[in-house]
Amino acid sequence: MYDIIIIGAGPAGATLARLVAAQKKVLLIDKKKNNEKCCGGLIAPDAQKILASFDIGIPKDVVADPQLFYVRSIDLETKREQKYQRHYTNINRKLFDEYTLKILPKNVTYKNDVMYLNHKETDTGVTVQLIKNGKTFEEKCSLLVGADGAYSRVRLNLYNDFKKLRKYIAIQGEYKKNSDIKHYAVFFDRTLTDFYSWLIPKDDRVLIGGAFKEKNNPKNRFDSLISKITGSYYKTGKCLSTDACYILKPRLKDIKNGNDRIFLIGEAAGYISPSSSEGFSYAYKSAIALSKAILKNSNRIKANYKKNTKSLRLNIFIKNLKAIVMYNKNLRNLIFMTKISSLKKL
Repeated sequence: MYDIIIIGAGPAGATLARLVAAQKKVLLIDKKKNNEKCCGGLIAPDAQKILASFDIGIPKDVVADPQLFYVRSIDLETKREQKYQRHYTNINRKLFDEYTLKILPKNVTYKNDVMYLNHKETDTGVTVQLIKNGKTFEEKCSLLVGADGAYSRVRLNLYNDFKKLRKYIAIQGEYKKNSDIKHYAVFFDRTLTDFYSWLIPKDDRVLIGGAFKEKNNPKNRFDSLISKITGSYYKTGKCLSTDACYILKPRLKDIKNGNDRIFLIGEAAGYISPSSSEGFSYAYKSAIALSKAILKNSNRIKANYKKNTKSLRLNIFIKNLKAIVMYNKNLRNLIFMTKISSLKKL
């Protein structure tokens, strides 16, 4: 029997496993054998600061080329644009996830290519039903943690509220890079989405993606996005691959921490920026919050976890206010015209 079973070995799950491993027997599982994620792979300053506090660096083979210093922000409807300085670390997400698993403590049991099916609470803990290579099996634990992303099966079985969440389909294409692109780019176009789209150079490729409402035929909207970007702004080579996943744009009511024995962290709990979709820092902070609650007092984990995530919920409330300005066409273009916080020409 394990003290904790963690479903999902991304930034949130791997971080929690590492933080509690010295005192708890942990099983960490992930359904994807190759750990590939539909993700832009940019580490923002907040996440960099947390990695520094962990004394974790990023190996050079994980860092992507180029490292860039500004974002070109474009309104595709009005053709207005501005440049804003940003300090992201550009990484290969797959290699970064592999690295975080390599630095797990030796006493963490890690199993990949395993899918969570269900769980059942008992008098003594939680029985978790899993499947690997078509064969189902069970593991028992005192605490179950869902760190399994926007479409969290743990959350689905706990709350059955997926249909009520404010969510989008993120579609990202990987294209051959034909010429140097010396910046990141974001695009706004309300004929395509009330969220945003992006372009990220990464080694000899370029990632182009967007987040679209599920009811609005996301694939057609994505194709229109690519036509607009490649037709007027950036020339790319052939499409090498396309990935899609759910992404949350959480409201306060979408945030759920779990119950006395089953907890949620990262995007599974609703901890992700509703303005930028930045997820690394929220994954780390929620994992830290739960680890402190678990290690402090086993009888008050739920209450302490809620207390520890108070600042995260406040942050998401503030980011929702920021999103009102960012995704309002008139306000955004007014900011573009006034050049507030934009890079000045030399």
